[in-house]
Amino acid sequence: MSEILIGTQNGVLRLGNDGNLQPEGGPPTVAFLTCAHEGVVALTQQGALWHRTGGNGWELVHERPVAEDIWAFAADPRAPGRLYLGVSPALLYWSDDGGTSWTACEAIRRIPGYERWTFPPPPHIPHVRSVVPDPQVLGAVYIGVEEGGIYRSGDRGETWESLNEGLYWDVHTVTPAPDGQRLYATTGRGFYRSDDGGQHWRHLMSGLERRYTVPLVATPQRPGRLYTAAAAGPPPSWRQEGANAALYRSDDGGEHWIRLEQGLPPQFDAMVRQIAVDDAGAVFIAAGQELFASHDDGDSWQRLTGGLPPVQALVAV
Repeated sequence: MSEILIGTQNGVLRLGNDGNLQPEGGPPTVAFLTCAHEGVVALTQQGALWHRTGGNGWELVHERPVAEDIWAFAADPRAPGRLYLGVSPALLYWSDDGGTSWTACEAIRRIPGYERWTFPPPPHIPHVRSVVPDPQVLGAVYIGVEEGGIYRSGDRGETWESLNEGLYWDVHTVTPAPDGQRLYATTGRGFYRSDDGGQHWRHLMSGLERRYTVPLVATPQRPGRLYTAAAAGPPPSWRQEGANAALYRSDDGGEHWIRLEQGLPPQFDAMVRQIAVDDAGAVFIAAGQELFASHDDGDSWQRLTGGLPPVQALVAV
């Protein structure tokens, strides 16, 4: 089993190969964790950027890379120093030096229809919620905008291609398949798949009883295997009734989904926001203050711990 880093409101915890949970130094809070070329990088809830130096050591890279609210954080592990930030109002920043300096991709503001992008809660300001490198083309990147759709740039953000025919524009994640032309998206209306690089999308909901899909992982070990979690409704309803969320797996690229239940709660009141799969195929999920693991492709689950500080990020290292 790989080590699992758990980013919480009180810093980073490490789940070791022996199953023991240990605190790490470094970031006092965590909003995002990602694996970069140089190792794991963290963003705190205050917007500071930290780099894991190996073992459990961390160093502060930048106290505040950007002034805006950060909604997405990603790295391209193939490219030394390449990091991305998605912010509100909707814009993308990138760094080529591991986060020391950042460049705004102003061309996003020139995408046709940008002025119509929105977000349900007042003051209705959209944000880049998902950023992911194109696994087929070094330097190319996808963004998912809540609410505004999916776009791709292959020229360092100079131009952007709209990939939205048949797609609901309230995008939560965009996920390229590890190989081939497929793209996957989770949205406020459920799961979508494109078989032609985003030119056309299909709405696939067979087995998904809940529509508000959020996290999505496409496993490199088995093409077509996906994990997602979905709530019964959007976040405003969670405050009164809980998320009423469930976990799902597909083995055929999202054509059909099965609900994963053995060892899990009948429903999750706290949303399952994080899913991580390690190199051996073990699956880890976090919901609120709880952490669960499966070593049989999600058929059965073990609750590893509860009572954690609220978990914001998971990454296998």
